[in-house]
Amino acid sequence: MQPLIRIAGLSKSYGSSRILDNLSLDIPAGQKVALIGPSGSGKTTILRILMTLESIDSGQVEIGGARLFDETATGPAYVAERRLRPIRAQVGMVFQHFGLFPHLTVERNIVLPQILNRVASEPEARRKAMELLDLMGLADKAAHYPDRLSGGQKQRVAIARALALQPRVMLFDEPTSALDPLRVNEVLQVLHAVARTTDMTMLLVTHEMSFARNFADRVLFFDHGRIVEDGPPDAVFDTPRDPRTQAFLRLSSQGE
Repeated sequence: MQPLIRIAGLSKSYGSSRILDNLSLDIPAGQKVALIGPSGSGKTTILRILMTLESIDSGQVEIGGARLFDETATGPAYVAERRLRPIRAQVGMVFQHFGLFPHLTVERNIVLPQILNRVASEPEARRKAMELLDLMGLADKAAHYPDRLSGGQKQRVAIARALALQPRVMLFDEPTSALDPLRVNEVLQVLHAVARTTDMTMLLVTHEMSFARNFADRVLFFDHGRIVEDGPPDAVFDTPRDPRTQAFLRLSSQGE
């Protein structure tokens, strides 16, 4: 079976710093993958490339069998916009910093993207918004504006907004890093519930090791732009093979 996401020979540099180093990776549909490793090891860059937000130096990426890049005289370039648009529609992302529209209510923040992306009619979009807000435990906040919400509540609205567009792939980039420690758990609980109740493919970048273990069916440990450990959570966390993984997890457990 063809993987939903295929990454082959992917390299990316910022100036003289190599962020991704000839990386190859296949992800089947429905898999929940946690990306862990030190800062600057390439985890977030992978997500940004899947969202078509970053250029690459070499390699290829496919989503649903569709290539993101054409080879040109100056190297890989994203395919034409008319080909890229349907690929983008398959991918949703939740960033570290919410990105809610401050002039729209919570409900409209979820309804409007559905209408603009032609995912649903106004009545359908409103129904879906309320259904998702109920899942997030925020149905009573539908008429509120973002400035009346806590950081954890804002992040849950951002998750609901991304889910409303019904992507095949959901990307989460450190979704709790901007939150007060007291708010982290409420977002993690929501993500765990979403992971259990959907067949959506999910990629999560996180420094929350206990959550990565409970969330994922597969864990990838990145170091210097390469995947140096790849396996089920119990294998990676209990019996890591690579010394770099062992050292990272040891330091992470001390931090907790």
